[in-house]
Amino acid sequence: MMDRQESQLAPPPPETAPAPPGGPPLEDWQDFPSRFARLFFGALTLLVLYYSYEIIKPYLTDIFLSLVLFFTARPLHRGLTRALFGLRALASFLTCLLLALVILLPLFTLVSIIANQALEFSAWVSKGLESGALWQYLTSKVTAVKELLKRLNLPLPPEQFKLEDVVKTVLTNASAFIYTNAVSLLKGFTGFLMDLALILFVTFFLFLQGEDFIEEIKNLSPLDPRHNEEILAEMEATIKATLWSTVVVAFIQGALGGVGFYLTGVPQPAFWGTVMIPASVIPVVGAALIWVPAVVYLIFQGAWTKAVGLALFFILVVGSIDNLLKPWLMKGTRPTPAIFIMFSILGGISYFGVIGFIIGPLILSFLLSLLNIYRLTILAAHAQRAPAAAPTEAPRQREG
Repeated sequence: MMDRQESQLAPPPPETAPAPPGGPPLEDWQDFPSRFARLFFGALTLLVLYYSYEIIKPYLTDIFLSLVLFFTARPLHRGLTRALFGLRALASFLTCLLLALVILLPLFTLVSIIANQALEFSAWVSKGLESGALWQYLTSKVTAVKELLKRLNLPLPPEQFKLEDVVKTVLTNASAFIYTNAVSLLKGFTGFLMDLALILFVTFFLFLQGEDFIEEIKNLSPLDPRHNEEILAEMEATIKATLWSTVVVAFIQGALGGVGFYLTGVPQPAFWGTVMIPASVIPVVGAALIWVPAVVYLIFQGAWTKAVGLALFFILVVGSIDNLLKPWLMKGTRPTPAIFIMFSILGGISYFGVIGFIIGPLILSFLLSLLNIYRLTILAAHAQRAPAAAPTEAPRQREG
């Protein structure tokens, strides 16, 4: 009897409010006592994220390059850590030191060759124009071109069109342009060294705490753990493949180009082979931006055999590097149509600058990963909920 009275006097349990439509259950919001608190927290988070972005905005490129080096050299860091009995700080320092040597030694050599030979070329053009020797040489070549046009029954340029003046103007402007940019290249090398020091500094701490950082990103992600792993694995593979395939192929094409220029007698072969390295990164045109003018130069010299041989060398040997070596270096990434890769590189370079040749394919791989997750989750779940077979309509009986 007493128990019945106590149960009647006890207050009824509080009713559980329904979860907000489209949002998490109420227990997930228990630390936010009101709707205003939730809105205030969301607004404060967006405000802090915005100012955090503004703070690191000047260093986003350096941070991204640090991530590229981290993902690329992580196997080397792990091997050094095992060899040094778990001394991660020492392994991180040695890895960054090796990266600095791998980046600086070839780059310093390239900059020295480009600057020295560009200055020599500019001085040679200026001296030749002042003494008149270069002008006599050009006049003889222009006369030879006109004679060739006559023999081939091709139209000659009109009299008012002075080809000599055009060539002289182009050479003068090209000489001044090369000289100015060669000096700027030497001055800008100091700024590049400062950026590289910052990139390697960030990379050092990524080797120390990068794994923990990645795990925190996974914990904050609302996606399924296997989807997080898929996205990170695809992005890492794309960074490695894009970087290695681009850099390795460009250096090999530049080296082979320098050898081809040397064997066929093109002046300053080391300079033009070096210039071919960054030119090889340019989509569609690539190394042809350098070797086609070299073939034209040999034709004007009357060395038709060397010109044909150089053209065949670049088409058959140097051009095959893209078709043979790059697919092997890109092994392990998602098979993507070449047209998509080309547009991702072109769009990345036009929007982000030179570093876009990595960012463009990276964004493309991220998009393909998201589309694959969408296909395996949302579309697959929708297909399972759909009826197995639509009910068929009974055939109508003919009226007798």
